[in-house]
Amino acid sequence: DLQPPLPEPDSLADLPNANPDSLYWRRKLDASTSALTKLGIGRLATTVVANEIRSQVDRLISQSTFSSHPFARQIITEAASGILNERFYSTSDQVENCIKPFKFEIDVEDTEWVRGRENISEVIKKELKACEDAVKNVESHVGGRRKLKDVMSFVEKARKGEAGILGDATSGAGGFSSALLQKGKEAVFLHDRAALLRMRLNALRSKQCASKGSRYQCPEIFLDVVATKLTSTAVLFLNVELLSEFYYNFPRELDVRLGRGLDKEQVERFANEDPRVRGHLEVIRRKDLLELVLQKMEGLKDLEVEERGKRVASSRRVEVRPSQNDKGRERPWSLF
Repeated sequence: DLQPPLPEPDSLADLPNANPDSLYWRRKLDASTSALTKLGIGRLATTVVANEIRSQVDRLISQSTFSSHPFARQIITEAASGILNERFYSTSDQVENCIKPFKFEIDVEDTEWVRGRENISEVIKKELKACEDAVKNVESHVGGRRKLKDVMSFVEKARKGEAGILGDATSGAGGFSSALLQKGKEAVFLHDRAALLRMRLNALRSKQCASKGSRYQCPEIFLDVVATKLTSTAVLFLNVELLSEFYYNFPRELDVRLGRGLDKEQVERFANEDPRVRGHLEVIRRKDLLELVLQKMEGLKDLEVEERGKRVASSRRVEVRPSQNDKGRERPWSLF
């Protein structure tokens, strides 16, 4: 689109010198504040924290011996998700209830204003750096700064109506291809964005933004203070309603599911999932079988020895026992 942009009723360039009672800028800030406080901080914050806990649990599992145990991994993951899902709605509702006063009135302290001023200045510096890096990236794609400057000059002239364009410029215009014109429009946007950020950064550094009474002339600082209040309140109740409950219940849930709650079959399944443990258990099983075989063999040997002893003793008794005729002949003569 190379058509001239629509004129703005009030420009940010005029904000430092705007009337403090300007209805336009007051409504702008009030609408932004309302959108921020009604964003659904409770649900968003709870979702972010719950997802981060799940990712950290997965990371700990992958770095531990449980990484080779799909059965244990599933149990641990289900235990964590169960606790988080159980506390999700109550936590998000509690956070929303606690930030509800900020939807009606927000009091700003001097120290909060100073911190907000420092924070938003750093944020704008980072965004300005990102814009400058993006412009350099576009320069490398189009073939250098001079080429990009020519394309940007043509785009700006076309938007001002100083350069004639035939058709919708989908096939190119002014000797530039449509892809080059697209890069030129991107560079113009980044250039204008960087200029706007520099202007607001200078405004934030001015004496006018040193006082908390200039919230309508320095809306970035006020919105940063509001965001800080919302996040600090959310963090406080997330710690009480979600994190503390998770820290307390998670190890106990694991003790039930991975300890006392497993039967013999599940314990064997859990142990056999690890190749090293499975090999060790196989060695123990073979050792037990060999010991059982050895015990049976020793039992058979003892039984054989016992039977052999019985046979020998029986044969000896048969040889020693005298007959009845031998007893009669051996009796000596006597007169009595």
